[in-house]
Amino acid sequence: MRVIFTFDTYGTLIDWLGGVKETLKKLFNLEDETIDKFIQVWGEYDYRLVQSEYKPYREILMDGFKAALDRLEIPYTMEKLESLTLSIKEWPPFPDTTKNLLMLKKIGEIGIISNTDREFIQASISKMGVEFDHVVVAEDIKLYKPNPKVFHMASKIMDLDARSHWFHISSYHTYDIIPAKKSGLNIITVLLDRYGYAYQAGEYADYIFKSFDKLVYELGKMVSSKA
Repeated sequence: MRVIFTFDTYGTLIDWLGGVKETLKKLFNLEDETIDKFIQVWGEYDYRLVQSEYKPYREILMDGFKAALDRLEIPYTMEKLESLTLSIKEWPPFPDTTKNLLMLKKIGEIGIISNTDREFIQASISKMGVEFDHVVVAEDIKLYKPNPKVFHMASKIMDLDARSHWFHISSYHTYDIIPAKKSGLNIITVLLDRYGYAYQAGEYADYIFKSFDKLVYELGKMVSSKA
């Protein structure tokens, strides 16, 4: 029986929120309230930009950051904007990431399906210290989530079929859980609810867990019962 666990990366495995906050404080000395506004504005731009015509995520990230800085009238130089963009390489994994990926790797293949570039994802994988069996990024397929076609393309790249037991795990309902379910593929959708999105993802998430440890334990039992 072939078992595959695929993951969203930023916000699910990598603590982008903590990484961005730390970088904003370091580069711009912003107050917490301003940082929260920045993240909200940037998030809105990012979601809109990834649904437009494809361009490298480095450009999307920089455009989104620039838009947020301009909207909030935060002074910046191009050097600081570049530093903010490249900080993605330094964003840390969540404390529970590495150990749980290693546990899942014992019972199946693990993979990444991420809205990013190869340059960035390799830096993040290095931070996690885990070897993934599959890495599918937007740079490869020239398409971003939440387009459901991303999952069809990932399925072909990973050479999956209807007999495969495919779990896709994310902390985001909009980018991952809903489009994975709407793809029509046989994907078991799992929300790792790091941000309180359970009430919005319930209709589309087959399983919801507040704890990564609990997620691994329960999925492990599920796989064992099917073996």
